[in-house]
Amino acid sequence: MISKLEEIKKIIFKNKKTIIKSISIICVSGFMLVTLSGLFIYSTAKKNINYTIEEAKEIALKSVNGDILKVNKKLEVESLSFEYEFKIKDNNNILREVTVDSNLGVITDLD
Repeated sequence: MISKLEEIKKIIFKNKKTIIKSISIICVSGFMLVTLSGLFIYSTAKKNINYTIEEAKEIALKSVNGDILKVNKKLEVESLSFEYEFKIKDNNNILREVTVDSNLGVITDLD
């Protein structure tokens, strides 16, 4: 058993540079793949914007009457689009959250 381990150590030591190069190539390739995937998703989602933040505000305020306190723009990877998330203080002083899809202009979530 010990001799087998010694043989493996010798093989690893002998091929150390090749192993390091291979691992480096795999890591760089993986990083590039993730980066390119992210860029593809972002650019596709950006092309899918059919409703601006102002138009989405109007849609949200039709659903919940009140004052908009905060707006967040989030990337929705599943639908390859952006969503606008509005925090609205309604007429009863209750904080409501309305999410509008930038591609379809529909409310996807109402809390």
